[in-house]
Amino acid sequence: MNKLKPFSHHYVWLSCLFILGSGIINLPFTFANKLTFLGFLIAFVVSIPLVFAVLKTNFLKLPVMLIALYLAADTLVVFLKFIEDTLLGKGQNFWILLLFVLPLIYFCFRKPPEIFNFSLICGLVCALLLIFFFFATFKDFDFKNIYIYSFPSVKNLFHQTVPYIKTVTLPILVLTLFAKQNNIGAVVTFSGVLVGAALLVISILNSILLFGAEMAGELSYPYANAISTVTFGNLFSRLDGFSYFIYFVTAIIKITVCVEVVKRQIGGINANANA
Repeated sequence: MNKLKPFSHHYVWLSCLFILGSGIINLPFTFANKLTFLGFLIAFVVSIPLVFAVLKTNFLKLPVMLIALYLAADTLVVFLKFIEDTLLGKGQNFWILLLFVLPLIYFCFRKPPEIFNFSLICGLVCALLLIFFFFATFKDFDFKNIYIYSFPSVKNLFHQTVPYIKTVTLPILVLTLFAKQNNIGAVVTFSGVLVGAALLVISILNSILLFGAEMAGELSYPYANAISTVTFGNLFSRLDGFSYFIYFVTAIIKITVCVEVVKRQIGGINANANA
C-alpha cells in the first residue's frame, strides 16, 4: 500500500506552488508581444505528451534530474535578485541568502509528507491571494491586450514560445518525475499540472491585461508591478507584502522538490549499482 496515498490532494497544491515557482516573478519575459499568451499555451500543450513519457518510461529520468538541478539554481538566483532589487539595496546578498536558505535547508531534509502538509496550507493561501489580486485589478483590464487580429508568423510565435519551455514545460517534467517517485497516480498528477497552470495563467494575464504584453515585457517584475496598482476607491493600497509571501513559498517549494528529485534519482542509481 502506498503510504503517500492520503496526501494525493496535498500534491495538487504542491504542484500549484511548484509551477508558479519563479515564473510568477518574471513572466511575461522581455520582448513579449501579443503572441506571448499563445506561446504559453503552446508550451503547456507540448508538456502533456511529455508527462505521459515520464510516467510510462524510465529513459527520461536522468535528463529530468539534470533539469531539476538547473531549475533549482535558476529559481534561487531569480528569487534572490528579485528580493535584492525590490526590498534591499546592493551588498545585502548575505542576509537575503541567510533568511532564504535556512528554511530551504530545513525543508530539503524533511520527508515528503511534511512537505505535502506545508504545501496544502500555503497552496490554498496563495490561490486565494492570486484570485483576490486578479479581481482587485479587474476594473483596469483591457481584454484587447490578448486579441490576435492576424495569423502570426511561425518565427514570431516560436520566439514567444521558447521562454515558456523553460518556465512551464521543464518544471512540469520535474514535477511529474517527483510524482512518479512518490507513487502519485496519473489522475492526481495531471490534476496538479492543470490547476498549477491555471494559477500561473491568472498571474500572467493579470500583467498582460493590465499593462499590455509589450509594456509588461519591458518591466523587470510584471506581476509585482501589477499588484502595486491595487486600489480601493481613490486610495492605493500597498499589498505587496502579501505577494512576497507567494514568491517566498513558491521558490521554497520549487527548489525543495528539485532537490528531492535529485536525491531520489541518485539514490536509485546507487541502489541499482549495488544490486
